[in-house]
Amino acid sequence: MSPRIFFSWLVITVVTVILATLIVLDRPTASFNTVSREPVFKDLRSDPDSAVKIEIRSRFGEFTLTRSNGIWITPDRFNYKVEENDVRRLVAGLSDMRYIERKTSIPERFTRLEVEDINNDDSESAYVKITDSKGALLAESIIGRPSARFIDGSISGTYVREPATNNVWLVSGLANVQTRLVPWLERKIVSIPSNNIAKINLHNGKEKILLTRGTSKEEVFLLADMPKGRKLNTNKVNSISRSFAEINFEDVVPRGKLVFPDKVRVAKVTTYDGVEVTLRMAKVDNKYWGRLSADYVSGSAKNIKLEKLALKKVNEINERVKDWTYWLPSAVFEGLNLNLNKLLVVEKKAPSKL
Repeated sequence: MSPRIFFSWLVITVVTVILATLIVLDRPTASFNTVSREPVFKDLRSDPDSAVKIEIRSRFGEFTLTRSNGIWITPDRFNYKVEENDVRRLVAGLSDMRYIERKTSIPERFTRLEVEDINNDDSESAYVKITDSKGALLAESIIGRPSARFIDGSISGTYVREPATNNVWLVSGLANVQTRLVPWLERKIVSIPSNNIAKINLHNGKEKILLTRGTSKEEVFLLADMPKGRKLNTNKVNSISRSFAEINFEDVVPRGKLVFPDKVRVAKVTTYDGVEVTLRMAKVDNKYWGRLSADYVSGSAKNIKLEKLALKKVNEINERVKDWTYWLPSAVFEGLNLNLNKLLVVEKKAPSKL
């Protein structure tokens, strides 16, 4: 066979293999009528709203979420409120699951599907149990990893194992089980958009810094008593003004559980409509802690309607934060505790004209 003919056949073979591969990849590896198949958790599917208690266990520990008076809380964090949307996603995900096919029953293979026992040091599985107000079981399972298979044209399966058995299943649907407690909490403490801030007060225990700007949100902040030959570091000021845009926390304790020192650091912002939010901060046991409060600056709002809205926001903030002390991210604490020297830069003189 001549080299030219051999090369031609080689090209044809390669192209054929590529086309065959694309055709295979484009087809779902399994096709199931998931509507006609049995639900994994029949009782939960028939009445998802009856769920009032969720127990989650993993190698990271265990915790419980409960519904009280229509509100989801956790007794493992002093009955702090839980993010309701996250609970709904988990309950909906489990209630939508339907059996697809039975998988391996060999324990040595459970790790590949992440349905191994949660007590293993490197376990990636999550145990979930959901009950109703009478303690009746609605769902119980060891949740593994999502399936890499195509099911009805999309990747939408999960491996699960029945607790205390070797029964492993591929089921339809996805359930992302967060195995750490804090991400379940309502972590957003306060949200003050940067462009709505008219005044910033900082007191780091030694210096007091006052930044203000005019009635226009486009104006830049100005420093009261600016030292001669210095000017504000715009990036640092913008960073400070954005610090209150969305303050989250690392953990939370009741106010009475943590003793603050006499001297604290204070950051206060005032909005154009008169909402004043104060954050008092202290370092306790090598963690940065904060307490918040809100007030209304009388006469700030332009009319009665805006004043009512401002007062409503003040009440909402105080109702949310009044009982709690928050472990703050270090970036928030450090960003609001700059000394004046770090907030300023040397003002460059304009070159003289000859």
